[in-house]
Amino acid sequence: MPPTASACLFIFMCVCCVEECVCFPNGSVAFSCGNMMPFHPPFSPSTSNPPFTLTTSSATYTPGGVITVTVEGVKNSSTEFQGFLLQARSRQGNALLWPVGKFSNIDTSLFTALACQNMENSTVSQASGAKRKKVQLTWEAPRNSDYGDIYFSATLVQDYTTFWVQLNSSSLRLDSSGNSAAGIISSSALLFINLLSLSAYC
Repeated sequence: MPPTASACLFIFMCVCCVEECVCFPNGSVAFSCGNMMPFHPPFSPSTSNPPFTLTTSSATYTPGGVITVTVEGVKNSSTEFQGFLLQARSRQGNALLWPVGKFSNIDTSLFTALACQNMENSTVSQASGAKRKKVQLTWEAPRNSDYGDIYFSATLVQDYTTFWVQLNSSSLRLDSSGNSAAGIISSSALLFINLLSLSAYC
């Protein structure tokens, strides 16, 4: 094959690959797990205030607990989004830990679950390019409490040229008091049993 023909074929294949990857609205965004950046050349993330909010059903979370996460347009706004990427993260000192926990009860007709960092259902995207004003998902906290306070981060795509990257929620404080209380109760019960055993010998 002549060099010119080979070059044309190579360029054609590259264009096909780009078209397959840039379609952020189709849910195929596993390559964006870390920086949460959609591949929309030559456009960059918008620096304007996003017309969306990212909120949670609680300001705290417990190990193994469940949180409802909502992404929606700001009040009185008609703005819709056709693509999104959502995951929980934790920042401890200078270290950024991601993803944290997993999403559950995922409607696969609407959403695509991703295994970022080989963690199943740790990140969620859309299953199609259908426009929407609101998304609500259920997140399960990890059963260990090594992550400390966490927050949710989302990328929202309004259209190919307009998108916002890493829109963050307020931090959720780790509440492990339930586990501590359970530990105290267990210790007290064990002490009571030991006292009964001692009394049997008196």
